[in-house]
Amino acid sequence: MEANPVLAAAFRGIMDVQERLRQSHQAVQHWEEAVTACRLRRCAAWEDFLFSQGVQARQRQARRRRCIRCLQILWEQLPGRRWWVYPRSSDWWDNFVMRIWGEEKWLENFRMSRSTFDWLVVALRDVLQRQRTEMRAPVSVERRVAVALWWMASTMSYRTVGHQFGLARSTVAGIVVEVTRAITEALLDRVVYLRDPDKVSAG
Repeated sequence: MEANPVLAAAFRGIMDVQERLRQSHQAVQHWEEAVTACRLRRCAAWEDFLFSQGVQARQRQARRRRCIRCLQILWEQLPGRRWWVYPRSSDWWDNFVMRIWGEEKWLENFRMSRSTFDWLVVALRDVLQRQRTEMRAPVSVERRVAVALWWMASTMSYRTVGHQFGLARSTVAGIVVEVTRAITEALLDRVVYLRDPDKVSAG
């Protein structure tokens, strides 16, 4: 009995499709295996990189700790006294000016009375007050105002004023600027004003 040529052709077509599907499935499997292997290699390389970075970070930290310890040992072995700031004496201001000087001396050197000075300190305290830290105590508002007034009322340099009040030259310069700005911002509109601008302009 002869086979039907149509059925034979259909059977061969089905076999071809199955073979192509099998080959496609194998190709997909090979591709997935290649992708998985690539991902595994990347993960392993990334893990190695992170591990090496961690080792290097720990080595850097250990070296930093050793350096800090060496510096501490060297610092402890240095001779002489060590300060956060160079020690200066304020006895002249604390014990002589504030306790002994009378009104004549205040007017002569600060160009104002003691009562006016006290009023100025109270008016500027909120602006000039500084917070106390663990390193050192701040310069008091009274001393700040006195430094600025002394510098303004005399021809002394920052260095000379600093020697008198027990402060560094740079500190005196900063205090003069701060007090001047505080007076301008806090007291200018309260103290300096014109009662009749038209009359003043007319002369």
